[in-house]
Parts: sequence; C-alpha cells; structure tokens
Amino acid sequence: MSAIIELESIRKTYRSAAVEFEALRGVDCTIQAGEYVAVVGPSGSGKSTLMHLLGCLDNPSEGRYHLAGEDVSTMSEAGLAEVRNRRIGFVFQQFHLLASLPAWRNVELPLVYAGVPRSERRERALAALDRVGLADRVDNRPGELSGGQQQRVAIARALVTEPSLLLADEPTGNLDSRSTADVLGLLDELHAAGRTIVLITHEHDVAARAGRRLVIHDGEIVADHLAGAIA
Repeated sequence: MSAIIELESIRKTYRSAAVEFEALRGVDCTIQAGEYVAVVGPSGSGKSTLMHLLGCLDNPSEGRYHLAGEDVSTMSEAGLAEVRNRRIGFVFQQFHLLASLPAWRNVELPLVYAGVPRSERRERALAALDRVGLADRVDNRPGELSGGQQQRVAIARALVTEPSLLLADEPTGNLDSRSTADVLGLLDELHAAGRTIVLITHEHDVAARAGRRLVIHDGEIVADHLAGAIA
C-alpha cells in the first residue's frame, strides 16, 4: 500500500482580536490507501478541525499535509477546490441534498462543477445510485426518501467523481438504528471494494466498524488502535 494521507506536525490556530485558540497541536499521522479509519473524541477535541484540513477545506497554520503524494498545505483556495473535486468525496451528518431535485440530479452535481458532459453525468449518476442500492429511486426527491436513503444518495454523490478518499463526518448522527446499520453496512462494502475511508464520530460502536481508530483529545492524537485492540 502507499500512503494517501501524510500529516507532519500539523497545527491549526484560530485567532480573533484578543483570543488565540490552538485547535490542533502537532498532529502526525499516516493513512495508507485502502484503510478504513475512524477518528473519535469528545466535542471540542479537534475532530472537526482535522476533518476540514483532511478535506482541503482549510490550510494548517503550521506543518505539512501530503494527499496522495501532493503537498496541499499551502495551496490557494482555488487550488484546494480543484484537489477536493479530483480526490475527495464528502458525506456529512446533514445530507445537504437539494429538495427540488430528484436523486440522480443531486448525485450529478459534482460532475456539473467539473464540466462533465450532460449525457455522461446522467450515466455516472445512475451507476453511483445503483452502487448504493437505489437504482429504483433515481427519480425520487429527498422528501420522498427515508433518512437512510437520503444518506445513501449523499454517499452516491460523494462517489460519483471516483475520489481516492471518502471523508464521512458523523454520517449516522441523524439516523435511526436501522438506517445506521444500513449506512454502516454500505461503508463496509465500499471499504471491502478498496475504498479509503476516514470516518469522524463520537460514537464508539460506530468507530468499531473501522479497521483502525485514532483517538483525538485537546487537539492531539493520543491513541492509535487497530481493530480489536480495545473494547
């Protein structure tokens, strides 16, 4: 395997007029292509800040971040946006679907931004929905779908660009137990097929599905466990 994520002495400091807050404090971490990693920690531990940096939504204040061998640490906003579109798929706790659009049109949106021709966009969107088990729901709008189905649409949208990395931020936070099991089962299938997944969660039973767990506390990674190493 080759490293897809390499973090070296990552620090992130937020500053306002008279206040300075260090959200990440010298994080070092390497994640290999094909790994399924859960990042766990309490509220305020730095999970969300780490997700923003991994997703190229922000730059670190200090340190280096190599994504698939490319140094993205000091890229401009335009450069980060281009990397996000090429390499990263996002799944959030809030599904962020457009209520007026059917499922397949929600899924095709990243391809619209990428300038993919219309006929190819529809074909790829339908294939992505089939991959997540929603081939029979492509014309349904979000309001006609269950919470679990909406999250599957969101996952299909994240996959439609064939990203090298899937970032899932509390993807089951708004789901009931049955829908949670369905979505986690889908993530298991994607990982088994070779997808690299980083899952942010505060729920240890959700994190237990991953092959590796990083524990973050007060802006630092304080533990790194392989599956089965802890209860």
